[in-house]
Amino acid sequence: MNKTFLAVLVAGLIAIAIGATLWSMRDEPGAADPALPDFDYASPASWAVRPVRPPPAVWETDWEIDVLVLSRDEALETGDAEELEKQSRKADEALARLADAFGGIGPVYTPFLRADRYDDDVASAVGQYLSTDNRGRAFIIATDAPLPATLASVFDADALLRDRFGGVLMYGEAPDAGIALSSYASGLCSRRFDAAQGCVVPVEVRRIGARVELRGAEALTGGFVGWLRDNASRLAEPLGDLEEIEIIEIQKPPEPE
Repeated sequence: MNKTFLAVLVAGLIAIAIGATLWSMRDEPGAADPALPDFDYASPASWAVRPVRPPPAVWETDWEIDVLVLSRDEALETGDAEELEKQSRKADEALARLADAFGGIGPVYTPFLRADRYDDDVASAVGQYLSTDNRGRAFIIATDAPLPATLASVFDADALLRDRFGGVLMYGEAPDAGIALSSYASGLCSRRFDAAQGCVVPVEVRRIGARVELRGAEALTGGFVGWLRDNASRLAEPLGDLEEIEIIEIQKPPEPE
């Protein structure tokens, strides 16, 4: 074996050894972060807070107000399983505190939401509430972010729904900025408000020790029930499913000859 060939062989073996060492030291590809599941708002598990028992429908009692509380700050983000668990616990606790703050107005509905699908989730949660839980009751929305523009078409299509919508309570670090961003919400407002007035009101949610205090909501809720009594139509109780009626052909007696 000549010296040149031997040198090439040794160099090749060294290169292979170095390559194997570098390969063994490479970073293993990390597992992809688990995707957040789609929330099914027909399931109670997709809501952080909702009434244990359905409040009475409008045809069963006088006008009463529900509150839908939405929070972009507590929307869940994609992460590993441990991080998602931490996020979920934090969101659950924060949303429960918000429910305590707004619970003085009426029954509270607070959905879990995803940060990357926020507008879609808000539209789905509100749609589920309106189709199943509302039952003709008055309601307001409390939020720390502008409402999805797609909600406007829902309100435009139903004049009775728009009448019993009391408006938006904007809470958070900078509610005035939120009002500017939600200027289009005037398109959702009922006949109770004129165009210049609008129906978006800033409120303050303050934590005092173990208590959570809400300030400023009366600017929107004050007089709302009285206005509804004087101006809005209450929904009638829907009819149940009609029973199927069997039609039996009547046999006439034969004509006498």
